[in-house]
Amino acid sequence: METNTKGRLIEAGLKLFGLHGMEATSTRSLAQEAGVNLAAIPYHFGGKQGLYHAVLEHIVSMKTQELGPCLERAHRACEAPGTGRAGLVLALRELIRELVVSMLESQESRLCARIMLQEQIAPTAGFNILHEKFLLRVHGTLRCLLGRLLRLPADSLELQLHTLSIMGQMFIFRVGMHSLLALVGGDRLPEEHVQAIVHVCTRQAEALIEGLAAGPSGGNA
Repeated sequence: METNTKGRLIEAGLKLFGLHGMEATSTRSLAQEAGVNLAAIPYHFGGKQGLYHAVLEHIVSMKTQELGPCLERAHRACEAPGTGRAGLVLALRELIRELVVSMLESQESRLCARIMLQEQIAPTAGFNILHEKFLLRVHGTLRCLLGRLLRLPADSLELQLHTLSIMGQMFIFRVGMHSLLALVGGDRLPEEHVQAIVHVCTRQAEALIEGLAAGPSGGNA
């Protein structure tokens, strides 16, 4: 029963924190959404902030399970000295596809993305849970692939910024979801639109790589 109550509260927190943010979500609304007594929140989590941190840990766990295999494959491809340009580009394409689909397809994933974006815009005390345990891993894997493709030092500011720009071009479709839906019509993205976004993000990343590799600071992998 205790595990069930905690799980229901985390599920309620994911929904309400995703929709309204941590500050604007009351403990009463969380308890009502979960169908539990108000006292269950301080009993299990020490308060609303403790529940919010548990939701962040849940997001990390879920995203690690969902994206971990792809991140691991990309990391292995990047670390292997024998991986050529074609293999690196293939790993990049797969990673972009998995990240876009993860952000856009399911309602739970969309709520996770909203919480992650809220933490980027207005970080709370829980920011490092997402940053250290998940976002740095995504950034590091993308940075490794780009570093190999562009022959840029792993610690260079230029490489760090290019990596963030590629991550940002994917996140913008989550940030601008309502504008996107208004443009394409409907209240949800069909599979064909999700795949079209994957295609656009991949093409833009490859165009960036090709353009930079042709410049004075680039090179061939």
